[in-house]
Amino acid sequence: MASRQNTPSEGATQQKIIDAALVLFAEYGIDGVPVRALTSHAGVNVAAIHYHFGGMEAVAEAVFNELSARINKTRTSKLEEILARAKAKRRKPNVTEIVLAFIEPYVDDNATTEGQLLAQLIVKHRLSPSPMTEQVIKKHFDPMAKQFVAALHEAVPSVPLSQMYWRYMLLVSTVVLSVSARRGSNRLQRLSNGEADGADLNAMRDALVEFVIGGIRAPHRVTSAP
Repeated sequence: MASRQNTPSEGATQQKIIDAALVLFAEYGIDGVPVRALTSHAGVNVAAIHYHFGGMEAVAEAVFNELSARINKTRTSKLEEILARAKAKRRKPNVTEIVLAFIEPYVDDNATTEGQLLAQLIVKHRLSPSPMTEQVIKKHFDPMAKQFVAALHEAVPSVPLSQMYWRYMLLVSTVVLSVSARRGSNRLQRLSNGEADGADLNAMRDALVEFVIGGIRAPHRVTSAP
């Protein structure tokens, strides 16, 4: 995207495109939105996409930079509050509070758009990383991840820091794959004969928190080669 200063009307057009892309990417996938579908939803012409962004890859990058910055700022702010409360009370941070601060964007009221899109970005980066996903992950997710790992280690100091990085990565994988599964057929409902429903975000949140906390708190066992 050009680095020149935009006029207020140009900035508004850019934001309309970003807002429309966020909704469409969440519904149809990052690679499943044609340019004309985006322009129709945003109420702009095709030329506006090329003028303001240069193409769909730059639109995706703008969407994820904005979304990631906003969501991760909220997450780290909550984490800082949790750590400050624990310090004031001279106790270890609460693991449940830390895990909830991390998971909330995927299961809150915006989960059908923002949470879904955030999960898509991470899955896409895991499966087919690109310069765009690499830039967004390094800029917006790596610093946040280090803060959460440090907080989890402070909460459960019996787990070595190196092992906590593994547990954090497993936490991320568990959450994003669970959230991403909501876009397809409801296999959970089918397997459980209706006893569990992948569309129930509250139930998903509770199950994720319980499962993840068990993994974070699990005793560290050093295994030796046979």
